[in-house]
Amino acid sequence: MARSLTFLLAAAFWLIASAAFASVPVVTDTSLDRTTPRRAYAGFDTACSHGDFEHAAQYLDLRAAPHRPHEGAELARQLCYVMARKAPVDIAALPDVSEMTGNVTVTTITVDEEPIAIEVGHVRFADGVSRWLVARATVAAIPQLDAAFGPRGTFDERLPTVLREPRIMAMAPWQWLGIVLFAILALIVARLFAWVLLAGVSRIVKQTSNTLDDHLVNSVRSPMRLLVAVAAFRAGAPFLAFAADAWTTVARVLSALTIVGFAWLATRMMHGGATWLEERASEADREYRSRGLRTQLAVLYRVASIVVFVIAIAAVLLQFEVVRSVGTSLLASAGIAGITIGLAAQKSLGAIVAGVQISIAQPVRIGDTVVVDKEQGTVEEIHLTYIVLRLSDDRRLIAPIGRFLEQPFENWTKLGSELRGYVTVPADFGTPIDAIRAKLEEICKASPKWDGRFCRIDVTEVTADKALTLRATVSAKDADALWDLRCTVREALVTFLATLDQGKHVPRARAQTVS
Repeated sequence: MARSLTFLLAAAFWLIASAAFASVPVVTDTSLDRTTPRRAYAGFDTACSHGDFEHAAQYLDLRAAPHRPHEGAELARQLCYVMARKAPVDIAALPDVSEMTGNVTVTTITVDEEPIAIEVGHVRFADGVSRWLVARATVAAIPQLDAAFGPRGTFDERLPTVLREPRIMAMAPWQWLGIVLFAILALIVARLFAWVLLAGVSRIVKQTSNTLDDHLVNSVRSPMRLLVAVAAFRAGAPFLAFAADAWTTVARVLSALTIVGFAWLATRMMHGGATWLEERASEADREYRSRGLRTQLAVLYRVASIVVFVIAIAAVLLQFEVVRSVGTSLLASAGIAGITIGLAAQKSLGAIVAGVQISIAQPVRIGDTVVVDKEQGTVEEIHLTYIVLRLSDDRRLIAPIGRFLEQPFENWTKLGSELRGYVTVPADFGTPIDAIRAKLEEICKASPKWDGRFCRIDVTEVTADKALTLRATVSAKDADALWDLRCTVREALVTFLATLDQGKHVPRARAQTVS
């Protein structure tokens, strides 16, 4: 899940950065394009974002009262400041048609309960060419807008020019420095707050007999730091005096981090709850019934983590208009796309469904001893698409999870871990069976691997050329103990037969001479 969250963070920041840079026009041509309302206001907005107020003044209709060049630039600066902080504009919504007359309203700003329209007007110049400019009525209202919302007496007005210009993405250099400093301060505040809060909560939960709260407190430590850091930065953001467009981008970053934080918090809490449920099982039950619980928790935790991850990705993507527009277009062909994706991901989706079936039906569980393709191993991990078996020589066998639903396999611990095993030993016809039986009981009682259930000798086969076949049946608590016990019994019985009555009961080949 940590990798998923890392991917989620990277994807979120990439999309946010892409949207942020895409939303800020880049000046590649200083020529004026005032042929349509959209292009005229876009040129004005671009000049404002780069602090080129003399260039921005050329988009103002200054005919009502002639101004000297520096006064036009000052009017442009004042209007740029007000528009950046009080009236974000969707430039793409403005008409991009030159064959129009009259004025086009860009937005409206209310001053002392009086609405002031920000308009772009169609103007015919003396050379006979028609152009679009910020309307004369809007230019005449700039002093009123500046008196109400201007930067008089604000912090940035007292800063030197090097910290105020040039603006990048509608933000001054001092604001970029402020973002870095505020981010560092937010992280420090988050660590201190989380340390103080969790220290107090930990003292309280340690006094309770239930350990669930201990697991939850330990799980939420890191996600809480992220969420507190985001909240601290958001609380201090007004001091940076972001413009409307800049604040939109910053707010998207903070919202994405908040979504990631809550997704991280949810998965960590689920992990803490799953760990608590595993610990509730007693040591005696851990070898039997708790294996089913552990299997269900492992699979369901991974499924729930994927669901949280997908929801978080969707919530981050829904913040961007471009993604929503693409989504609307894709819905038109959802039928064909759904069929195509379904066919392409048939095996992957089938494997995930098989993982859910494993957690419910439980033909195999974590800790079970199974035999797959003649390889005996212990189930170590169960993932959504594959199962990891630990073999006796510490190798790992990776088997697709569908293999355990579609093909037969041996599960030696389905109903319990106790197992019976057999040891076959050949012996001569005259071998005293009772002596062998007594020796087997002695061997079993002396071995710590024997669980006290089965210890018997049976004659399973009699042949003229190979004499008797003795089968010793023994039992142990699990597969590993049974293997050691069988090896011990086999070695001890062979040694006993070789020394009993000077070895005359060791099987011998017989031949008949025909004269």
